[in-house]
Amino acid sequence: MSALLIVGVPRSGTTWIGRTLGATDEAAYVNEPDGFRDPLAFRTMLALGENPILEPGADSPDAERLWAGALAGGRTAGTARDRVARLLFERTPLDDLRAARARGRATGRAGLAAKLAVARVPEPGATRVVVKSVQSALAVEWIVDRFRPQVLLVERNPFNVLASWAELGYVRNPRETAAIAAFARRRWDLEAPDADAPHLALQAFLFGVLSSALRESAAHHSDWVRTRHEDLCVDTVPRFRALAAELGLLWGERAEHFVTDSDQDGTPYRTQRRTEDQPDRWRERLDAEQVGIIRETLARFPQVAPPKISGAPSPDRDRTTSAGGPPVPES
Repeated sequence: MSALLIVGVPRSGTTWIGRTLGATDEAAYVNEPDGFRDPLAFRTMLALGENPILEPGADSPDAERLWAGALAGGRTAGTARDRVARLLFERTPLDDLRAARARGRATGRAGLAAKLAVARVPEPGATRVVVKSVQSALAVEWIVDRFRPQVLLVERNPFNVLASWAELGYVRNPRETAAIAAFARRRWDLEAPDADAPHLALQAFLFGVLSSALRESAAHHSDWVRTRHEDLCVDTVPRFRALAAELGLLWGERAEHFVTDSDQDGTPYRTQRRTEDQPDRWRERLDAEQVGIIRETLARFPQVAPPKISGAPSPDRDRTTSAGGPPVPES
């Protein structure tokens, strides 16, 4: 059994892409085994944060168990212990889970769920496992070094990503923000925005850190495949079919039906979208001041910086950065 790991930042289109590729023939799809809906991921986040920072060779037994199970097929274990852990976790209020992650310690029902959490197990009959993660930007090289999955990096116009982050209120864990700011200081000698800066500036800063880390990792691995959400929104079926072939996946009716069925109006946490509307949605969601904040913040990140940092965005043109990454509006 071989594994494909799909990585990107949150709201970059990874779920749509992951579920499409996970619907290819003989594939098993594992959605965010390290995300916010899994007891073992919760336990790992308590110790390592929501975006674990792991360098190749680092020792982390919980992360080891989590990724070994996910990349082997990712089916829930189904044992009595697993069922109890998941039931306790599902019945814990979201605010309690957020508070536990913010302090790095869980008590009560959440604490017991974390203690009982078990790893996932192989999926019978699958010859290919497709795993999607948006929490592994700072640990992906550790995962690759340990488990050797094939990697697909998904990128998206940062204005689209950050419009979604702003609307959904992302970046609200002070412990996580501090850890990522410390990472940026060590890696690039960059400081986080001042405490009185707009929240969007902090969101853009974290986007810059996570995106830059992913691009640096991709630069170290010439075998990684990279794709852009915007590109897949045009001639969607032919481009997905070509991407699947490049990744060694078997395109079939199930995958094609998923793509066509998902091309409809949806909600923020559903994969239904009108694909033709996606590339320029940011223009309806961000005002000029917000665009300016994002430009100014991302200008500090050479890997993801817009080509210009002044002026208003063009109403009718996008351009790709010289690094070949997501398109950013031209001034």
